[in-house]
Amino acid sequence: MRQLLALVLCVAMVILLEQCEATPSPIVLIPGVMGSQLQVKDQTSLCSTRLEYKKLWISPLRLSLYNICAKRELPLRYNANTNSYHNNTKVEIRVPGFGGTSSVEYLDPGIMKNILPYFHDTVKYFVDRGYKRGETIRGAPYDWRLAADELEKRGYFHRLKSMIEDMYKTNGNTKVTLVVHSMGGLVSLHFLTGFSGINQAWKDKYIHAYVTLSAAWSGGAATVQSVVSGYHGIPDLLLFAYGLISDFIVPIGRTFESIPWLFPKPSVFGNVALISTPSKTYSANDYEQLFRDLNAPNVYRAFQGVQSLVSDYPAPNVPTYCFYGVGVPTPEKFTYSKDLTPSNAIGLRPVVKNGDGDGSVNTISSRVCHRWSSMPSKYSFQYKTFSKVNHSKIVSNSKVLEDIGAIVGAPSKRKVGGPKDKIWS
Repeated sequence: MRQLLALVLCVAMVILLEQCEATPSPIVLIPGVMGSQLQVKDQTSLCSTRLEYKKLWISPLRLSLYNICAKRELPLRYNANTNSYHNNTKVEIRVPGFGGTSSVEYLDPGIMKNILPYFHDTVKYFVDRGYKRGETIRGAPYDWRLAADELEKRGYFHRLKSMIEDMYKTNGNTKVTLVVHSMGGLVSLHFLTGFSGINQAWKDKYIHAYVTLSAAWSGGAATVQSVVSGYHGIPDLLLFAYGLISDFIVPIGRTFESIPWLFPKPSVFGNVALISTPSKTYSANDYEQLFRDLNAPNVYRAFQGVQSLVSDYPAPNVPTYCFYGVGVPTPEKFTYSKDLTPSNAIGLRPVVKNGDGDGSVNTISSRVCHRWSSMPSKYSFQYKTFSKVNHSKIVSNSKVLEDIGAIVGAPSKRKVGGPKDKIWS
């Protein structure tokens, strides 16, 4: 009889412990530049999508080299009278999948799905531990051609706020964790510090943790080079077409508001030379001269326009974890054999000098978050470096995912065919 009573008490204690077990924090994923799918509705005769939205990013067919449709559909136009950005005439761009995970798990949901994964391993890691797509782990994709000011005008931050509040309420009033990557760091920092729709009381109520992965706080030198002559990282097999690819991509990239937001900031990089030619040297303080020499003043104007966005890197004042890769050769200076002109720059290959970083973001930029170690003690701050982990792979790195799992309180992986973990009641 005593043994039976002891067994009943033991079972009751196990049930009670399961019920009292802390609920894991729901997760919102905020991607980086080029990290959200884009769809287009084009009403021109040649590129018509027949009044339907079609895949644009990434669509191999629509983005094929020198495709006249992509040249019309991806660029932005700046309106000086309203200080705002717009698509070309008869072109509509939308971002699918807000609140789900599909549009951030893969950049191409079609034939290149398995070639271009993004947050898929991240999502799978947490789904294997009881999270549910679209409920306890959700994505907040956005039009990555834009910076935070334009995103705010278009209602992105209001939607993000509402989604966080909804996740909090539907998960037993459990605070939410933001997991952000690359330019998503800047977007989310503006949300936490510059968006008038929330305040400190709101953050204290709804935010469990802020996890930044390879955030491009002060951009990277490679970003400048990408709109001067073309991205340095063209695969060796495509080097024969470097000029053609650059001639297609660079003019489009020069119209984006987001790219100048990712330039190295003068306040961080100072007068360190980023670009050198036989007669000139350009630092982060010389963008005006650089883009005047390239006859691309709109790029410098865009740079000036985004300088007020988290320019002094205000502390987020939430529990913050800053993770980034180091020990990966990262471009820090580009030396050209010719002086840069409007006619010769695009496709001109420089000699690249590498320094430390994650392959895209220089370490001096990644370390900007260290300034937040002086936040009030109630908001913990930790940073962690991951050796040899590059910019894009950090979102799928097993050690990084384990650390995020510990932060959100995720349970251990469920066994296939075993009893289901009771995670959300």
